[in-house]
Amino acid sequence: MIRLAAFDLDGTLLDHDMRYSARVAGALQRAHAAGIIVVLATGRAPDATRRFVDAFDVVAPAVCFQGGIVQDFASGQVLCETRLDPAALPFLVQLAAQHGWPLSFETPAVAYLANDSAHNAAALRMINLGRWTRVRSLLTDLPAVPHKATLFVAEAPARAALIAALRAAVQAAGLPLTITGSHALIVEALPAGLNKAVGLQWLAQHLGVAAAEVLAVGDNDNDVEMLRWAGVGVAMGNSSAAALAAADWVTAAVEQDGAALALERYL
Repeated sequence: MIRLAAFDLDGTLLDHDMRYSARVAGALQRAHAAGIIVVLATGRAPDATRRFVDAFDVVAPAVCFQGGIVQDFASGQVLCETRLDPAALPFLVQLAAQHGWPLSFETPAVAYLANDSAHNAAALRMINLGRWTRVRSLLTDLPAVPHKATLFVAEAPARAALIAALRAAVQAAGLPLTITGSHALIVEALPAGLNKAVGLQWLAQHLGVAAAEVLAVGDNDNDVEMLRWAGVGVAMGNSSAAALAAADWVTAAVEQDGAALALERYL
């Protein structure tokens, strides 16, 4: 029996124009009305996630920053939190500059870009979902240690090469970082061992829900661990190869309301 349903945002509940359908919103609301705990599990910051918590009438805490924050919006409390190791920041800044990778560091409310960053229009469009600002230096002008680093590629085929190069450099440097792809144009550097399954498992235990009672729906590499951990893992029809391989079932693409179909099938 499913008691908790966790959903990724981009590419799962939201299409590539960051819109959601009335059918998907209605399915989430009906699930909540039926007593299912509906959870948003996203790589986005809490500040950017709040608008969808409100739009979908979600009352449960959200898993943000790929598991780096479990945020209870009802109380305003951060229930669980993991930040980047400060020692990794100079390494990431230097490596991004060396390769010309557009880099930003993210905190719960603001994403920080360097004044001279080369973020293109597509990257800025995705960042614009939340608040962001430019700073002179990503090493001296951040108000707090960030939760994650985000790097962008201009075209989707370049993502795999960036991930491979970044993982190799991280391994050679022996730094405590996990590298994952979260969007066709996005690569993220996270605290070592962090993923959505970590945050979702913490929240499920906090709520007294077993893994076997969890339905998880996602579409990209950063959803893989969550899909494997949940009692039922569902990949969207538009998913990456890794997400498809990790799923128990594949639903329709986001444009065909695959998330609503998953709820209708399992609930």
